[in-house]
Amino acid sequence: MIKNSANAILFLGFSLCAVLGGCNFGSVRGADTPERVVEQYILGLEQQKENVILQLIPKEYVAEQAVEDKIAQFGGHEIEEYSVVYNEVKPVFLIANIKGRYVSNDQGLENFEDEVTIVYRGAGTLLSKKANWYLLLGDGQVPNPDVSPAEPQDTLPK
Repeated sequence: MIKNSANAILFLGFSLCAVLGGCNFGSVRGADTPERVVEQYILGLEQQKENVILQLIPKEYVAEQAVEDKIAQFGGHEIEEYSVVYNEVKPVFLIANIKGRYVSNDQGLENFEDEVTIVYRGAGTLLSKKANWYLLLGDGQVPNPDVSPAEPQDTLPK
């Protein structure tokens, strides 16, 4: 009797998690910060692991070919001393310019330069379990932000 009750409680718990979207059994997408998105992206390139990069991309994106292309271009090298400059298009939409270098077998020291788009998406539905930062790579259904040209800023002291 106790065993059946424990199994029933366990089953109900898993069912409730699945229905409410409260449990993430390894299917968490995105990352907590833009910096973490870039770190995981670089790691995926270095290790040539498509699944590491795909986990950063929103589910509604068709990104397999784009990820394969990035890995073919940059993958398999340990990227050293990389730096990232984030250009904020909107508070939730960033362009990350990544620069570094890696050792190439046939060329010696090579420069690494890449530009990726990162966006913040909130948890607005039961299906969106958590607000996160995502890598926008491939073809997706996320609209481009309404961007107006920046006004020149006078930064000289008066």
